[in-house]
Amino acid sequence: MSEAKKQIVGTSELALILGLSDSRIRQLDRSGIITKVGRGKYDLASAVQGYCNYLKDAASQEGLSEKDLLDRTRRKKLELEIQIMQGELHRAEDVKRVLNDMLGAFRARCLAIPHKLAPQLLGKKELPSIQEGIKKAIYEALSELSDYNPRVFYAQSKDKLVLDDDCGVEQKVKVKRRGNKET
Repeated sequence: MSEAKKQIVGTSELALILGLSDSRIRQLDRSGIITKVGRGKYDLASAVQGYCNYLKDAASQEGLSEKDLLDRTRRKKLELEIQIMQGELHRAEDVKRVLNDMLGAFRARCLAIPHKLAPQLLGKKELPSIQEGIKKAIYEALSELSDYNPRVFYAQSKDKLVLDDDCGVEQKVKVKRRGNKET
């Protein structure tokens, strides 16, 4: 198109024509979808064509077929299952079970402190030895929480990835969540 036939419009005019806000026009300019010909000035034809191409590209990306969406969902699900089987991702029920066990043991140790310490501290009158006994019992109870091992989550999981010792081939063992039947 020759320079004489170009129709130059300002940001506000282009926004009005495209049904967008002024700030959206500036965003499109920054991302290279439309380009300025001067300060706040746009070639109307090229700006409209650029915006139309942008909309077509966006529509084609969003217009995935149902099969494509199903394939994408299946792939994502498979990726998550592999992470679970490799111990990189844990199911909420496994985390809940392991943490309940850890916190239950910690609670039991804390509740046992008075019963364990009372007979030991009964006749003592020296403050440092009493403090040391209490401190030792508290550290023993806290050791329940410090024994965190991520393998415990994996051991508690019903989904695992097992290595075959004979040939070194990985085999998938998946236990169905409802029926405890291996597949």
